[in-house]
Amino acid sequence: MIEPSPDRTNRGSGEPAAHCHAVLVDFLAAIDRGRATQALELFTPDARFDARGQQIHGHDQIRRFLAAREADSERHTAHLIANEVPHQSSDDELELTALLFLYERRADGRYDLESVLDTVQIFRRTPQTGWRIRSRTTTPLHPPGTADDSRGD
Repeated sequence: MIEPSPDRTNRGSGEPAAHCHAVLVDFLAAIDRGRATQALELFTPDARFDARGQQIHGHDQIRRFLAAREADSERHTAHLIANEVPHQSSDDELELTALLFLYERRADGRYDLESVLDTVQIFRRTPQTGWRIRSRTTTPLHPPGTADDSRGD
């Protein structure tokens, strides 16, 4: 069971974007703290997402993926979320796009930026569990082999 911070205990009501952000943070924190399997409860039973080139569908496949990630105790990561843009399409569905900076710990204890990912999370609100991740896609912000010569920030 993920231990939510006190301000995240009631995800079924209130500001939907804030609740969905909190679910995303809890998911990434479970990964980063070596407790990936605890994040299963943050997904709807029919959820789907892509990770490391895999298409993962439903709780059984998500459970196996999270268990394998948790078993990889040599890999230490830190995720940083930026540029979030929520879009609520209905009372029970919200899309949250964000950039995700993925850092990996080196042997000397310092962290290197491994990748910057463009992410899209679709959240669904259910009466029983509140907001949960229904789908999640990630793509490299600048895929290998592409050039961005527009230099205008």
